[in-house]
Amino acid sequence: MIEISAQTDLFHPADRVWHALTDRELLSRWFADTTVAADAPGRLLFATAQLPGFDDVVGAEVVEQRAPEMVTMRCLEAGRRSLLTCTLTPTAEGCRLSLRETIQDGEWTTELRAAREQGFQQALANRLPAILDWFAFQQVDLRRGDAGMTAELPVLEWMGATKPRGRRGAVLLAAG
Repeated sequence: MIEISAQTDLFHPADRVWHALTDRELLSRWFADTTVAADAPGRLLFATAQLPGFDDVVGAEVVEQRAPEMVTMRCLEAGRRSLLTCTLTPTAEGCRLSLRETIQDGEWTTELRAAREQGFQQALANRLPAILDWFAFQQVDLRRGDAGMTAELPVLEWMGATKPRGRRGAVLLAAG
């Protein structure tokens, strides 16, 4: 049995990572363009032909799912059949995402297998965290302070500046 695996620790809760794994739009942003197969509505097509370690479009269908812990997909690419399992395990800082792909029919060349494993690791360690940060920012309610300031910034004095007498000076900081 030939297996490819990759894992990463993420500073995001498992439910947010689960969303990035199972939402077609988010999956397209960090892994590969994802569409629904026209001939089979339950099957997804991943445009992976240009990614390292892939040599064709991957067709996939979910065969097992336990939200937000694990999803297993049966994949077909260039005549090779495999099972791809993504597992989320909560950690003190967020969660650990483990990915394991096991070939069932066909084989990968040594070069293709190494490139695929490296491609998975790059997607998990680089592109996925960037999308998770973006997604987390989208979920922040910046209006929570409408009723007043949520924090007061300290008053800063310039070195050598004289302190005004009888009233307190204020400094306004603007961030863009």
